[in-house]
Amino acid sequence: MCRIFQLTFFFFFIIAADLLPQWTGVTSPTSDRLRKVQFLNNDLGWIAGESSVLKTTDGGTTWTSYTTNISDTRGFFAVSATTAWICGTFGKISKTTDGGATWVAQTTGAPNLTSIEAIFFQNENNGWAVGNDGFMIKTINGGTSWQTVTTTATSTLRSIKFLDNNIGWAGGGTSFLRTTDGGVTWAKINGFASVRDIHFLDANRGFVSETWGQDNFVQKTTDGGVTWTQSTTISTGPYYFHGVYFTDANTGYVVGRTMFFLGNYGAYKTTDGGTTWTALTASPVPMFENFRSVTFTPNGTGWAVGDNGAIYKLEGATSVDEEGSTPVDFTLDQNYPNPFNPETVIRFAMPFAGNVTLTVYNSLGEVVATLVDRFVEAGSHEVAFNATNLPSGMYIYKLNAGNFTSVKKMLLLK
Repeated sequence: MCRIFQLTFFFFFIIAADLLPQWTGVTSPTSDRLRKVQFLNNDLGWIAGESSVLKTTDGGTTWTSYTTNISDTRGFFAVSATTAWICGTFGKISKTTDGGATWVAQTTGAPNLTSIEAIFFQNENNGWAVGNDGFMIKTINGGTSWQTVTTTATSTLRSIKFLDNNIGWAGGGTSFLRTTDGGVTWAKINGFASVRDIHFLDANRGFVSETWGQDNFVQKTTDGGVTWTQSTTISTGPYYFHGVYFTDANTGYVVGRTMFFLGNYGAYKTTDGGTTWTALTASPVPMFENFRSVTFTPNGTGWAVGDNGAIYKLEGATSVDEEGSTPVDFTLDQNYPNPFNPETVIRFAMPFAGNVTLTVYNSLGEVVATLVDRFVEAGSHEVAFNATNLPSGMYIYKLNAGNFTSVKKMLLLK
């Protein structure tokens, strides 16, 4: 009788998943364990496996596989269709400049037993990597050389993200670090059990995924990471959360280990900023895929990857780009409101990802604020400018993105 119940229970969830698919599996060219997924726009995407890298230029319709020179890749970051880095065990980092066809090992200075778990580049030159026992290194020349960074972290750092040249976060285990001076100093924030991944929408709003024992949850901050609020336990069991991604302040996703026989398909969604979460279904049913990374394109298409070459796609989700599609051209909009006092919003659009600077000048041509100076994903973006400490007058803001430059004026009236 017990066996009949178990089989009935099993097939119930198989049928339920087929009837209500939300994540859809796509054809994968590999059975490699896939650890990271990153899209630079709606069409250009990368996936890093333990010993291979996949790339698409047609929005995930087809994927091309490339063999790498690291057999146990843990982290990945790309800044273009040609340039990317991977990192992994034994202190290894490698770089490609030909779209993944060849990979060149870099000298990291890491002890041989160091596992470098995550890597992040602010632009083609400035990058960071973290690993076990609080290990952290940085480069200012694209990885030609790496320098050790001293922190107070003692556990394995699994994620590192920067918002611009100054503001960044790193976390893993019980350690969570925050910098506001470009990594010169790192403040340790307490109150974490086991940080798995970090995602920030802006300088204030951020989220981390955590797994502690049998409890899996997400923490949220609205003050840049100084204080955090823990969600209710999203799932209880050996699910092990990994990637977390929010498309806006309310809508977010977290992925982790699948337990299909318990009706858990490795993905959850929130629409209220992380207060409540709903389990998502998938087709075909992921058996033991253990999803490890999740991201969304500007047009709102979600991608999750995991073990056994698993690649799943979620269409029709909330878009990061409010217009629902990737912009065709670079644009810089007039600030609103204008005139303003003391705060205004500046919007700009990117047809593809790249390095961006958005700078504000006074009437004498002096820089009064640098609002953006970092690698920016494709899509529409907005930045708030607060002029509380500035006098009334005409100000100029200038956007530089690749070969595109645009300048506009705005009026501060107090």
